[in-house]
Amino acid sequence: MANVTEYIKESYIELTQKVTWPTWRELLNSAVLVLVAAIIIALIIFGMDQLIGYVLKQFYSSLA
Repeated sequence: MANVTEYIKESYIELTQKVTWPTWRELLNSAVLVLVAAIIIALIIFGMDQLIGYVLKQFYSSLA
C-alpha cells in the first residue's frame, strides 16, 4: 500500500511542478488547427465519396 501512496504523491508533484502546461493561447491555436484539418479531411473524403458514387452510377447505367 505504501507503493501506491508514494506513486500518487510523486505523480502529483510531477504534474504540479515538472510539467509545462500550454498557455490558453497555445491551446486555442492547437484546437483551431485540429478543427481546420478535420474539416479539410472531411471535405476531401466527401468529395471522393461523391466522385466514386457518380462513377459507379454512370457505370451501372451503361450496363442497363
